[in-house]
Amino acid sequence: MKTDPSKHYRMPLIMGPMFDLDNRPQWSYPQVEVLAFQYLTENSVLEALVPDCYSISKEPLVTVLFSQNNGLEFMAGGGYRMAAFQIAVRFDGENDHVEGDLILVMLENQTWPILGGREDLGVPKLYAEISPIRGLPDGSLKAEASLWGHQLFSLEIAPMKAQVSPVRIVASRRINSRPWLGYKYIPSLDGPPDAEYPTISHNDTKIEKLWLGKSATLRYGSAGAEDIVHARALLDALSTLSVSQPVQALYFKGSSVLRYDLSRRLR
Repeated sequence: MKTDPSKHYRMPLIMGPMFDLDNRPQWSYPQVEVLAFQYLTENSVLEALVPDCYSISKEPLVTVLFSQNNGLEFMAGGGYRMAAFQIAVRFDGENDHVEGDLILVMLENQTWPILGGREDLGVPKLYAEISPIRGLPDGSLKAEASLWGHQLFSLEIAPMKAQVSPVRIVASRRINSRPWLGYKYIPSLDGPPDAEYPTISHNDTKIEKLWLGKSATLRYGSAGAEDIVHARALLDALSTLSVSQPVQALYFKGSSVLRYDLSRRLR
């Protein structure tokens, strides 16, 4: 077997090329449901978690979110759930100057999107069990991530207020104006990493229904390394992101398009 440098492959190579590099796809997400909480934390905490090529935005903003994605063509009409921590950062390189949200970790409950996100986009993805976004008797919404039966973290948001069309349109524009920023790191077996550089990815999101609020509760699990092994170190890092000031809670339903064709290395 000989690979073609004009084509995109993923392991295992016996699958053959995924697509031509000059004709990269856009992945449609026709059914998206997101529960999120944004808050301010301490600058010094963020600086300890961010690669040196990025700087913290004027406001040390953290976003915790859960997402349900369904009707995906690349999963034969199926879907997956996701949970992520993001922080607002800026990149100023030789060519690129951009603000966006750096993904610290993205947990997903299906292998296929994990592999594509890690290998292609430089998104730090791991497996976890992700609950549906579910309503509680008092009108609150809750979702949680766990590993091998042990809770990692949960997000519970108090009842929110439905928003009218102009607010939904503005929210969509704001989300679309902030790209995903990543840091692609692929270790080597016997030396320096095989890849280490910042990345950028774009989503085109359309919000069809939106609720906004302020109050939320973020909780972390207490399982030790004997139960969740390396995920304990992950929780130790995330739990340093204490809530200094709530900014906004939101819940929306809509659709999105992951612009693989625009994803690239930042320089």
